[in-house]
Amino acid sequence: MTDASTAGADASAHLRALAWRCRRGMRELDQLLVGFLKDHYPGADAGLQHQFERLLELQDPVIFGYLVRGEQPEDAGIREIVRAVLGAAETVTVRT
Repeated sequence: MTDASTAGADASAHLRALAWRCRRGMRELDQLLVGFLKDHYPGADAGLQHQFERLLELQDPVIFGYLVRGEQPEDAGIREIVRAVLGAAETVTVRT
């Protein structure tokens, strides 16, 4: 394998691992987190990607509070990613 293909394989494995971590068992969280991962994470800067990974380390009720109930995180980095995830969700067109 070349360095480029190894890096691509590593990135693909990393995205699969993150996708697994996005599955929280709560439909609302799954949709928000997986949607952000698929549509925005790959193009995000390294700082925002890091904050997304930090968000995924939190317990489900905490994430639910931030993303669904509108609770405000004290941590500035988590606030930034919460705004990004919610902003990304607002750009999704709902199909009926």
